[in-house]
Amino acid sequence: MYCYIYDDFVQERKFERELAAIEARITDLGLQGKIVRLALFRHPNEIIEREVASGVKTVVVVGNDETVHKVANAIVDHHMVLGIIPMGTPNSMARILGIPNGVAACDVLTKRNIEKLDAGRVNDHRFFTNISFPSSRGVVRYEKQYDVIMERKGDVQVVNLETDPEVGLMAQPTDGVLDLFITQYVPGRFRKRQVQSHLPLKRAQLLFEDAVRVEANGVEITGNQFMLSSEPGALQVIVGRERSI
Repeated sequence: MYCYIYDDFVQERKFERELAAIEARITDLGLQGKIVRLALFRHPNEIIEREVASGVKTVVVVGNDETVHKVANAIVDHHMVLGIIPMGTPNSMARILGIPNGVAACDVLTKRNIEKLDAGRVNDHRFFTNISFPSSRGVVRYEKQYDVIMERKGDVQVVNLETDPEVGLMAQPTDGVLDLFITQYVPGRFRKRQVQSHLPLKRAQLLFEDAVRVEANGVEITGNQFMLSSEPGALQVIVGRERSI
């Protein structure tokens, strides 16, 4: 049984024709289900709790990356399957998962090729792509085994799924680990040079000298202590043949 969650913006007039084509294709493929519209002040958790009770097994997001993140976080604990019909921008996550924009995504749903993706956690908040900490000095307490000390300020990124290939911080969201990258700039003979360290981890603690602010899928967290952990295979998602993971 399917439930389609439309983000608020897809109901704008400029998407009217595309949305009508999607609905027609869903009917042709026999994939009809309940349609729920995600209003500005309506939390996805409320929708998911109700749909779980009614027997829904697959939730299909009609929207962009932000929509996917909100809904994915709500369905993980219910072991539901996530489908994506990308509309609007950005849709980097759908692109990496091999899901084309608009009506062509409906045909991906029929194949029902399901991949289990890891999730990351920072304190009590999940994330599915990556999080970035601003330049600061600190310590990475690596799985209670040893400390990696940042003697100078550095940028810290924790990657589960990298949505921008130009960044060059590649990670595999099916390997059960997070990839932590520390980028520092050290004095050179003529100019500063970039030095990057890479730590794959299942669990670690970040301790900063000063309080910093980080965003995890739309949730802002401020502090100087952050617990990081991986949740292997947390999210079941329907993927396309052209996926890059």
